Amino acid sequence: MCKPCFSLSLLLLFSFASWAETTKTLRLYHDADWSNHVESAEYIWRGVELALSEVDHTVQGYRIELVKKNHSGNVVRSLRNNKDFLKDDKALAIISGIHSPPLIKNRRFINESQILTLVPWAAGGPITRYPSANNWVYRLSVDDTKAGGVLINYAVKAKACKQPHLLLESSPWGDSNLKNMSVALKANNLPPPEVTRFNWNVKSFTASGILLDIVAKGADCIVLVSNAPEGVQFSTAMIGLDASKRLPIISHWGITGGDFHEKINAEKRKEIDLSFIQSCFSFNQVPLSSKGLKVLKKAKQLFPSEIKSAQDIRSPVGFIHAYDITTLLLAAMKTVNLGDDIKENRALVRSALEAIDRPIEGLVKTYSKPFSVYSEKNTDAHEALGESDYCMAFYNDNNAIVLHKRSI
Repeated sequence: MCKPCFSLSLLLLFSFASWAETTKTLRLYHDADWSNHVESAEYIWRGVELALSEVDHTVQGYRIELVKKNHSGNVVRSLRNNKDFLKDDKALAIISGIHSPPLIKNRRFINESQILTLVPWAAGGPITRYPSANNWVYRLSVDDTKAGGVLINYAVKAKACKQPHLLLESSPWGDSNLKNMSVALKANNLPPPEVTRFNWNVKSFTASGILLDIVAKGADCIVLVSNAPEGVQFSTAMIGLDASKRLPIISHWGITGGDFHEKINAEKRKEIDLSFIQSCFSFNQVPLSSKGLKVLKKAKQLFPSEIKSAQDIRSPVGFIHAYDITTLLLAAMKTVNLGDDIKENRALVRSALEAIDRPIEGLVKTYSKPFSVYSEKNTDAHEALGESDYCMAFYNDNNAIVLHKRSI
């Protein structure tokens, strides 16, 4: 072989090796409801993508890919997606969606299989409380062990409710809220609550007499735990009542995960008194933080056809929390030596999440030590947010989510 040809071959070989080194891949699975709660899934996805874009989708020479997995709100499908994850030797972590039941029902499998799982929305209390230090689920979201109390305290103190009626989804999410809201009512010296449960996709709250029955029982406000489709049905029923019978609605944030604000538009919302829980950051805050301004600008650049203003972020908590938890994930990844063994990579990153001890700036807050080792004495170990990070909010006339001034 001629010397120039040999030199060219070596150059090509080294170039290919260098290219291969920089195109190693790790994958994040986004297991969410892409059938019935598309907006929440999409904006979690976009929050993750924006955080990844800030590091050019690359950590330690590994290209980070985001993989869409649809469980359609079905626990069995979510379990199947978890099993697909385990077959993928490049899959590092799963980022979940709006629903709590897939995480609660599959919690044992997730932890026994050592599936690193990040939760930017689902609020069910048991999700992060697997009774073992071998706990692989981390949340940056509202936690129902605290949210139920916030909703009840707001009902009692801000709305002067003495007989709140709990209207709860029939699911593990509804179960966890019932437990924690009952505790909060007792702490407020109120009797055990009247409770009504409903199933997903309920078509009417009036035809069956549900709402009229609640009013007849003497309720003076309703604490609602539902997602957007059922929230639309319930709010429509409330608007249909005589004005003298309408009750204040204090809602969990599930209603913000879809098109609720379009179907119950600004004109319709003038007919009801509606507040809902959020984490204490909004792109509509005045003044908006420098971090918020930076992320909003980047979002407009990255998704120019979808996001032209803050109001276009249609499921803001999903976007905000997904951005923050992905930022924490990337910070943890940068502190370990990633290798070819995916199980070892998952374990290293999991430990690194618990070891973060330097300030990481996010949207909701700056995180100093967001996670620690789980134990029965440290049950909030895998919760990045606490009760002080929760606020109540409402939709304004432009469908923007605006935080109430803290009054509880």
